[in-house]
Amino acid sequence: MKRIIAVFLAMMMLTAMITGCSQPVETEPSPEPEPTQTTEGSEPEESETSGDEEGSDEPILIGVSIMEMTAYTWFLGAVDGCKQWAEEHPEANFTFQFEDSASDVQTMLNNIENLVTAGAKGIILFPADASSAIPTMKQYVAQGIPFIIGDYKQEPASPDDVVWSTFVGHDMRALGETAGKVAVEYLKTLGKDDPVCLFISRPTSGQVSVDRFEGFRDTVLAEFPNAKIIEEGDTGAGSRASAQDLVENILQREPHIDVVCGHNDAAVVGAYNAAVSQNRNEMKFIGIAGDKDVLTFITEGNEAWLGEVLQDPVVLGYQACEAMYKVLVLGEELPEEYELPMPEAITPDNVKDYDWQNWSWL
Repeated sequence: MKRIIAVFLAMMMLTAMITGCSQPVETEPSPEPEPTQTTEGSEPEESETSGDEEGSDEPILIGVSIMEMTAYTWFLGAVDGCKQWAEEHPEANFTFQFEDSASDVQTMLNNIENLVTAGAKGIILFPADASSAIPTMKQYVAQGIPFIIGDYKQEPASPDDVVWSTFVGHDMRALGETAGKVAVEYLKTLGKDDPVCLFISRPTSGQVSVDRFEGFRDTVLAEFPNAKIIEEGDTGAGSRASAQDLVENILQREPHIDVVCGHNDAAVVGAYNAAVSQNRNEMKFIGIAGDKDVLTFITEGNEAWLGEVLQDPVVLGYQACEAMYKVLVLGEELPEEYELPMPEAITPDNVKDYDWQNWSWL
């Protein structure tokens, strides 16, 4: 009996010892995760799925339809201006697709369609005429594709037709006025109050040509009220050859002409060639736009050339891209017209100040 009691007590003591050893062991809490470290002044990196960052590295295609890049290489300066803007503003991530309308309306409309199909997010349009692109522009602006008009101001039939964001172009009347001032300075040296001036206009350019002519005419008449201002329109190809044919006929009826100006350099160089062919040495010439031959004549001291009124195409392309960025990326509302610098007169007195030999578009 005593042996049974002793065994029982031993078992109870062993159970108590096991129970004591089985109490839970306390552990140290896990450390809190450290916050993400950032460089001073910067924000933490966003998730790859962040809406603000998604697609930010994708280039933005801008379509550029240009009125003429073959017959009028002046427009190549607008191409240079677009490229220069993109180089100076890499954050915009603009890429370009350039199309030549070859002065043809249907080609221009096809170009717009092709640019949209290619994925252009916005279109800079240097139109072939004053109104034909308006219906197409209305169609695509309604789809969220903005248009910037360059160089050739559009003539809408109603306010509802004005769907482009802004017009970027030179003051066409100011071009004529600047040429008129060059003419006036020369005419003052002749000592007569009834000089004769010839202006070759371009009827197919509509109001653009009217503005240039009227600017020239009014500037000359303001100083010489008795001046005879002859306006003749080149309805042909708008080339040097067509202008030469026109002026050769004019010279048959006009015995004396003091100064010749015109819508662009093609018209004035054609007139110059006509004068040379008929030995009309009294005639002096003023170009408009920017032509390598004209600038060469002035630089080399050809006394027949009074000057060249520079219509800078590089600044035209540059500012058109600036306007597109403000509309497409920044969402800004632009004025009806986007201001450009006033035209400059390059003359024998200041031609040395212009590095025109290095202008790639000439």
